[in-house]
Amino acid sequence: MMEKVQETHLYKCLKERDSKFISQLDEVIKYAETMLPLINNVFASYTIHGIQHSIDIMEYMYQLINNVDQLSELELVALIYSALLHDIGMIAKNDEIKEIKSDTNIVGKRKYSKVFERYQDEEIALQECIRPEHGIRAEVYQIRNERRIIFDSRNNPCFI
Repeated sequence: MMEKVQETHLYKCLKERDSKFISQLDEVIKYAETMLPLINNVFASYTIHGIQHSIDIMEYMYQLINNVDQLSELELVALIYSALLHDIGMIAKNDEIKEIKSDTNIVGKRKYSKVFERYQDEEIALQECIRPEHGIRAEVYQIRNERRIIFDSRNNPCFI
């Protein structure tokens, strides 16, 4: 049975604190639930990177925390956001896939035609263009497409 982000320990900690970040966090959760399945456009043969993968990561994070009460609300939100969005750079929409395969969009320093030469497999070549760069792509994706603002404990804006 699939869990919900709202059932994770980290989310529950924020709820217990009546965090002002909950409504913004819920928006990001909806966004992740919509976007993460798109990873399968390129990485269908990989472990599923949907919302359950993010939930699993959140629970692993929680297990590593010695005392969750020592973390601020902003730190908890940052952990949840990183679990939800860490693989967002693995998304490639159909137009981008066409551009990559035609070498009009070079991913990092990886030219598709050269990667294809090595692997002789379209799916693997596309994956090997995107996967090594997905961390950088995640940052760029968020800045260009989905820039969101949260506020720290002093009400200063923090962009994610």
